Amino acid sequence: MGNRSQQFSVAVHILCFLEFNKKDRTTSELLAMSVNANPAVIRRIMRKLTKAGLITSTLGTNAAISLAKKADQITLLDVYRATMEDNQEIFMIHRDTNPTCPVGSKMPYLLDGVYTKVQTTMENELSGVTIDSMVKSGIVEIES
Repeated sequence: MGNRSQQFSVAVHILCFLEFNKKDRTTSELLAMSVNANPAVIRRIMRKLTKAGLITSTLGTNAAISLAKKADQITLLDVYRATMEDNQEIFMIHRDTNPTCPVGSKMPYLLDGVYTKVQTTMENELSGVTIDSMVKSGIVEIES
């Protein structure tokens, strides 16, 4: 069985923090404190977010991290795609079933359609949620 990654939720956390803290300087150490993770883990996820065009960062003594786009232009689908490992879908089908078994021989075929529908539904839902809406409805409301 595979290990489920927390990269997506950490990436969303990073992006929400950057939007919330956009008037102040954000560093990987500050993000690591907020996430409660090692700065190296944060930087690894930041590389994926940078590659996807979601964040920018500068180096040096005044290093800072910021969103590369407006928060209302970054969807959770963008984040999901940036953090996916090797185009891995949400569910993996066990394809090494017994070809002579009446159940095992059909299971990969039967699950393909179901998993495709679930993946499409999930991606449609993620595409409708932005970092901006998360910050405004969750973090800002809580702070008020």
